[in-house]
Amino acid sequence: MTKQNRMVARWILFLLLLAALLFATSVLRAQISTRADDTIETGDVLPDMAFFSAGDLNVSAKSTDDIFAAGGDVSLNEAQADHMIAAGGDITITEVAFHDLIVAGGDINFVSGVITDDVVAAGGDLKIDPQFKIKGSAMLTGGEVAIDAPVGAELRAAAGRLRLNADVAGDAHLVGENVAIGPDVMIGGDLRYRAEAFDMDPSVVVSGEIIELEPATPDVERWGVQAAAALAAFALAFLIGLAILVIVIALVLPGLMNSAADMIRTKPLTTLGLGFLIVAAAPVVIAILFATVLGIPLALMIAAIYIAAAPLAIAAFIYYAGMIVRRLVSNPEYVAPSAASRIAWTALAAVALVLLGLIPIAGGFFWLVAYTIGMGAVMTRGGKALALQRVNT
Repeated sequence: MTKQNRMVARWILFLLLLAALLFATSVLRAQISTRADDTIETGDVLPDMAFFSAGDLNVSAKSTDDIFAAGGDVSLNEAQADHMIAAGGDITITEVAFHDLIVAGGDINFVSGVITDDVVAAGGDLKIDPQFKIKGSAMLTGGEVAIDAPVGAELRAAAGRLRLNADVAGDAHLVGENVAIGPDVMIGGDLRYRAEAFDMDPSVVVSGEIIELEPATPDVERWGVQAAAALAAFALAFLIGLAILVIVIALVLPGLMNSAADMIRTKPLTTLGLGFLIVAAAPVVIAILFATVLGIPLALMIAAIYIAAAPLAIAAFIYYAGMIVRRLVSNPEYVAPSAASRIAWTALAAVALVLLGLIPIAGGFFWLVAYTIGMGAVMTRGGKALALQRVNT
């Protein structure tokens, strides 16, 4: 590809991307509130959907629609929403009122509030205090889970150490290394459990059956090993192809890669938060637009942009990793990389990240984080990258 053809391709790519994003933003602006910064205090009354991202985030907003929040430390204090979706390091939930709550983080503390339907939570340590009310079902997982609040429907929980000391109106399905129930607990349905160490107080009342779940059979384990091997082979082929694509993107679009890498380096938490909002919001926005006939063309456009941005997002993170290693190893006083340097260091980072991506479970999580961070950087630095490309060419 000649220099002139590359320049034309860059202009077409960025103009299409920016035009689509500006059009989508203008249509949805009246229905969506967004805010991103290092520290945010929210106390607004919002009639529509809201998105917040910050290093330290305190959400006390009230919305008749959904709220998405991401940050280093997140506090949901007197917030109200239909669906609340939050992710962060440590999360504290106090005096809230949501229809549904979906939350993921490090340490999650459910202090007080009312959830009229379901709770889904995943974290390091989960602690649900007695003042917290879950009127629907709960699905919980973590390193250590302590449930001291009643659950109004079915409970499903898995943890290394799991303690249930509250009533469950429906079935209880408990899995962990150490599972303890009671005292004075009433379970309205069946109790199913699997644990290396199981302790149930004699005062516990179970209306249905008590069923100890059997461990996986050898046949199932063998099938799992074979399936994992096939999945690993597919993943290896996919990741190698992706690595090649990343190298090409780093060579053809250095302005975008440099700008995105700079944002990841200078504002990692903000970039992660913005990426989470984009990754979480896109399917919701697409679904909302598909629900209306007039919104289908826009939904298809946003879906196409979302899919097209995926390799750019991965490329941005890998390029950032390669440039960081380059700077640490051979270039402590930063000098702009040449084309050969971009290829070499990006290729090295791609190979390393492909190998990390093959680690079961942890590899998938790592790629998800890389994709989320890269998406935040690419989507927010597209305009600046366009200007840089124009200057460089």
